[in-house]
Amino acid sequence: MKDLIKFLLAFLLYGGLAPLLGIALSTRRKWQRVLFGFMMAMPSLQPGRITFMLGSIDTYRGHAKGFEVSFVEVFALALIIAVLKGPREPSMPRRPRLPRGTFIYLTFCFIGLLSIFNAWEASYVLMAFTRFVKAALIFVAAALYLRDDKDMRAAIAGLAISMVVQAYICLKMRYLEGYFQIKGWFEHQNPMSMWAYMSACVVFAAAMHKEVKGKLLLLCLAAFAAAGLCVLLSVSRAALAAYAIGAAVVLFMAWIRGPGMRTTMMTLLGMFGATLVLLFAMDSINSRLKEVKESKEKYAEDLRPVLNRQCKAMLNDYPLLGIGWNNYGIANSRPRGFKYSDILEEWDRERGFAIIDENYWTNPLTESLYWLLLAENGWLGWSFFLLFEGMTLWCGLQAVRHGGKSLLGYASFGILVALLICYPHGMVERILTQTKNLAHWLMLAGMLAGMEMNRRASGVAARR
Repeated sequence: MKDLIKFLLAFLLYGGLAPLLGIALSTRRKWQRVLFGFMMAMPSLQPGRITFMLGSIDTYRGHAKGFEVSFVEVFALALIIAVLKGPREPSMPRRPRLPRGTFIYLTFCFIGLLSIFNAWEASYVLMAFTRFVKAALIFVAAALYLRDDKDMRAAIAGLAISMVVQAYICLKMRYLEGYFQIKGWFEHQNPMSMWAYMSACVVFAAAMHKEVKGKLLLLCLAAFAAAGLCVLLSVSRAALAAYAIGAAVVLFMAWIRGPGMRTTMMTLLGMFGATLVLLFAMDSINSRLKEVKESKEKYAEDLRPVLNRQCKAMLNDYPLLGIGWNNYGIANSRPRGFKYSDILEEWDRERGFAIIDENYWTNPLTESLYWLLLAENGWLGWSFFLLFEGMTLWCGLQAVRHGGKSLLGYASFGILVALLICYPHGMVERILTQTKNLAHWLMLAGMLAGMEMNRRASGVAARR
């Protein structure tokens, strides 16, 4: 009965609220900006506040545990309708209906659906497919929405406010609730730290632009500092390195494009901030490094390569389409996946562990996004996912080149830097399969696609 009520609610949200909201906002560009600014902040909220699940399987360790309904997608659908139904501004050239990369992404999703023929549990494939194919709404909405600097300012403001709020939550969890590795309002500290450093690249790049002044400038600087605080409290070494690299690359861009008082002050503040980190945060970092060192000394091999070997074995058995989208958690565990579980069990035997079957019924998932894709979606799905990533980077390069020294150009550079760091990070983290980070990533990628749409529209108008 509960699932029936949830299904009816989902139908009303996607089929009722979204179209009505879209029609209401079609002539209200200001409120479209407010909605997208809120959408940018939504991935930082608690999971239960932005999603609910039909057919939930809480005990499953896969990356989709039911048929998910996301309010971010509902608002994305409303925004698509609002933009498409709204009047076109005379000064705005006619843009393409869909951003580049949409069909590549949808092809990846339908290849994942085809893996149902190899799947050990067909319903789990459908869970992943419905979640990822609906997420395309977020990518398309972001691209259609973004047209000018005012649109970008609203997006940056929404993102920056969410970062400041998240830093407050993290401080509360550390100093009032006594947690060590802080996860904020995320499922785990790693998703939070990746969200934080990606967001930091965007707001910091915006802060470097001379037309960002007053409250928005202070908000961007506060958000950049808040992101650093979130990363530090997550005690994630990779995220801390990503945050520092992203800030350095953005600063380098600012020096090349227009050195001045703001660039100099930001550089000095960055050096001061790095010094404070070394003084006050080294105890936490050293504690984490000590844990890692002790683990390496105790065990000859880390768990991650062992799980990747499971993926390789699955890929060898199902090379084209994979073992089935969202089926890795079944295939790598007993009782059904004894063949692949034995790889992990052999590693435990070498470490002197007693092998008890019940201990291998819920084995962990690989931490690598790309090995997970290879295992579940095969070479075909993996190739289209990489092709989509490549398309987002190409759109980013075009947006940076076309945007030049405008706010759109600066912000697009920040997003491009975030993606250039995030994609290699996927080799050791599967974060982009998680709902909140998936939405955040697709909004950023969609904004780059939207700027590329502007470039194409301007080119067509110029030729006329």
